[in-house]
Amino acid sequence: MLNHEITGKGKTLVFLHGFLESIKIWDSLVGKLRNDYQVITIDLPGHGKSDTTRDINTMEEIADDVIEVLNDLKIDKATFIGHSMGGYVTCAIAELYPNRVENIVLINSSTLPDDETKKNQRLKACKTAQENLKGLVTVSIPSLFAAHHREKFRDSIEFIKDIALKTPINGVCAALKGMRERPDRSSILYDFKGEIYIIIGENDETVNPELLLTLIPNSPNIHLFTNKSGHMAYIENFDDVLAILSSI
Repeated sequence: MLNHEITGKGKTLVFLHGFLESIKIWDSLVGKLRNDYQVITIDLPGHGKSDTTRDINTMEEIADDVIEVLNDLKIDKATFIGHSMGGYVTCAIAELYPNRVENIVLINSSTLPDDETKKNQRLKACKTAQENLKGLVTVSIPSLFAAHHREKFRDSIEFIKDIALKTPINGVCAALKGMRERPDRSSILYDFKGEIYIIIGENDETVNPELLLTLIPNSPNIHLFTNKSGHMAYIENFDDVLAILSSI
């Protein structure tokens, strides 16, 4: 079973981290939310303290793994908060297990599949990780932050780098291959019955904000928030993200 932590009491929030991250990225938010919510953080397969034996961790398989954790904790329904890859998993859960999802929060994520260019980049990143993980991490992690934020969040960048460097190579590649295979799940923007909160960084170089904005329907259950962040809104715009989560 996936490594996880649970704290607090109240409505259940499940936090799913992104690629090369772990449950540690949520510590600051959890510290602010645990007095009002039951908060569950989960290390996705091949990340943090969760092992993986699969060559490919598809978003559907990870969704099954997450639901297994909730079954073990006897939690029937929760709000799922996913950053980047964690958002892809959240979308898979909403499609496969809609009765288990109260609300969806997508932070710097997308319902869209990879295009061919991105699919090729995933395979190249796997090869680079196998040859030189430190090099991949050194180059990629700072680029997740908006250029105008990189100096301000220098300590956070080093913190994320440290987490990323501890990710086993098989976990890195299994996640990359899984993200590469994910289908288009934009239908959930129309079909999901709960509330959907979408947080977009205008300077995000990983998830195309302009493309995502063209998909989002004008619906009363969809709440869209944009900010000047890059791909790390939960760090770069911490107070804004906290306010959104506190309103759920």
